[in-house]
Amino acid sequence: MIKVGIIDNNAHTREAIKRILVTHTLGGTAIPITILFDLEYCNLTREEKSPVPDVLLLDIEHQDTLIMEKVKKLFPMSEVIILTNLTDVKIVRKCFRNGAVSYLLKDTCMQDLVHAILITLNQGSFISPIINRALINQAFSSKKYEDLLTARELQVANGIVEGLSYKLIAEEYKISLDTVRIYIKRVYRKLNINSKGELIAQLSM
Repeated sequence: MIKVGIIDNNAHTREAIKRILVTHTLGGTAIPITILFDLEYCNLTREEKSPVPDVLLLDIEHQDTLIMEKVKKLFPMSEVIILTNLTDVKIVRKCFRNGAVSYLLKDTCMQDLVHAILITLNQGSFISPIINRALINQAFSSKKYEDLLTARELQVANGIVEGLSYKLIAEEYKISLDTVRIYIKRVYRKLNINSKGELIAQLSM
């Protein structure tokens, strides 16, 4: 059972998200999802020993990325998927830098929610096509990464930026899953970062 939390100030949006999550199927198969809570920002708290969501769906309003810091403090083990209408790449990078791992636009990707959740829980990142194109256009624009990372490290890092899971990266470059993890650790160390979100933010600057 996948446990999901929803944080959005719009009650109608929260209800729409819940309907999608509990009724959507993939290939005719129902995905077992339970909604632990749906809240406005102001009501965001966590009681000790309360169930922890596997995934948090979080809206960012008025370009306020500070809510990410509070969310990650309350739920450090939960994967955060941003679900918003903001398309500013600077905001996207801030979200990834602060711990988000996927970024969806409400206008275009509401029906992709379940798919995005499954990808995120499988070590991947789901990024709306418009946002992904903007990030990729900026990725590796600086020569410093070519000097800092090996060709294979760049390939693996680029796979992360494109939203590929470790498994898909391994298949793409015909290397083992453990080898992918080794390359990722090397990239993290060289770039002085600690998370997939930070990697996406750093390489999209």
